Formats: sequence, C-alpha cells, structure tokens
Amino acid sequence: MLLLATLMVSFTACSDDKDEPDDIKSKIIGTWDATSVKFSDSEWIDISNRPNMSLSITFHSDGSYYGRGALGNGRGTYTVSGKTIKTYIDGELYGTYYVKSLDGKNAELSLTMGSSSMEIRAVKR
Repeated sequence: MLLLATLMVSFTACSDDKDEPDDIKSKIIGTWDATSVKFSDSEWIDISNRPNMSLSITFHSDGSYYGRGALGNGRGTYTVSGKTIKTYIDGELYGTYYVKSLDGKNAELSLTMGSSSMEIRAVKR
C-alpha cells in the first residue's frame, strides 16, 4: 500500500516539460534585429544588408517596446500569452507575433498586422 501511494504521488507530481509553455516573456527582453523575412509564398529574403528593409524591436521588462525600421518607428506596450506577443500603440492593436522558435539569441516569428502577415528571423543583440 505504501509503495502504491508513493507511486501515485510521484506520477501526479511530475509534469511533462513539453506541456509547459516556454517563458517567452523573460526571453524576449532586449533588442532584436531581423535578419531575414518571408512573405506568403516567397523564399526567405536576407535583409541584413538592405537598410530600406531593416527591422528591429526592443522589448522592455515593464511591458513597453520600441520598434524601428521598415514597419515604422515608435513605441507602445505589449502583452505575452503563451507564444503570442501582441503589440499596441495608444491602446490599439498594432501587430501580433507568434513565436515559432526562440533559442537563446535566435528567433523565428510570424507577424500579422491587419490582413498582412510575414515570417521573420531575428537575432538578439
């Protein structure tokens, strides 16, 4: 009986790490520079040497952000829920990022702004 009780407690106390969402909120803090983009059916485009297509965003721990580049320059606020980051300007939704992967200093995201969307690969400074 004691062995059975111990096994039951052990199995219910453990969880599979795959069920836990990544801690996106703490991992995104800092400045991210886009290195390549992909539009709907196109191939990846390297934008690292294309100043007119440059994109960067800085996420602050207080829930504010600053974006600059081809999508505009400005600041606002953001929220994180699971793997979704929503950015706001003056309380209005500006863009929604879905984090496809985030590993140390590399990220791959999908960005939706209104009816437009694109894929972004970025590196953390």
